[in-house]
Amino acid sequence: MSAPKNPDVLLTSLQISAFVRKGFSEIKSAPDIDKLVHFHSINKFLLMAHNYNSTRILGNIVANHEHLALGEIFEKYGLQLGQALKSEPSVKSHANVLQKILGYFKKELTPEEKTEILSMIFEYKKGTIALNDVLLLLEEMTRKFQKTYLVRQTYFLLYAKVTKSK
Repeated sequence: MSAPKNPDVLLTSLQISAFVRKGFSEIKSAPDIDKLVHFHSINKFLLMAHNYNSTRILGNIVANHEHLALGEIFEKYGLQLGQALKSEPSVKSHANVLQKILGYFKKELTPEEKTEILSMIFEYKKGTIALNDVLLLLEEMTRKFQKTYLVRQTYFLLYAKVTKSK
């Protein structure tokens, strides 16, 4: 999927869903549990923004507590993924994801930095700043503190404003 041509345009929910579905389709074509674990891991926050409860169910499917065959795991995951992506992310769900991401920095941030980010999340919830503004700051923190789990998240890639490389 190509990004929009205009650098000030956000990806649409439909484009984001299509991107995630395509990624799942690619790993489903040659089922491998490690690839599914990776897929779920890198899309976790994006899926949380769509539907928190579905994300928990998806995590349980990947953990395979029911000891299902690989084909069944992929089938159940695909159905639940479709359900999750039907839900439109809201300001509230994005704010919850942002706070969840902030939790990964609890040991590194100074009280002032934490206050700044919490203030930005509050301003986002009020509608005075864009989601992109908070994401850019959090993405900067992920790199600064080398949070590789967060750096890999498609949430940053797909919900941030698309900009041209310099």
